[in-house]
Amino acid sequence: MQRKISFTSVALFIAVVFLLTQRSPCQIFKYDAKGKRDPFVPLVGVERAKKSGLEDVVSIDDIKLEGIAVGPGGKKTAVINGKMLKEGDKVGVVEIRKIDKRAVTLVVGGTEYNIALPKEGET
Repeated sequence: MQRKISFTSVALFIAVVFLLTQRSPCQIFKYDAKGKRDPFVPLVGVERAKKSGLEDVVSIDDIKLEGIAVGPGGKKTAVINGKMLKEGDKVGVVEIRKIDKRAVTLVVGGTEYNIALPKEGET
């Protein structure tokens, strides 16, 4: 009788330990670069993925001026990387300084740039 109780106790202990050590299904880890270059992406040898938003921009090469809209009262809005921005807006390392009819002056990482809309027929 004593053997039966101790075998049952050991089996129950092993079952409990096994159940407690089981991990949840595959956990996905996403690296947050916090506006800086992702150290896990090689600098050469692999084509850089195009940035879609402004949060991931690290250089002027990641910026695409898609359009400029002028609203009532002359208010101008620039469409950059799919986001509508006005003068003074700051997203990540990008700050919009000035919006003209055909160009935008912005600061990326402390350096000022002037980007013009492509002329008709250019890409």
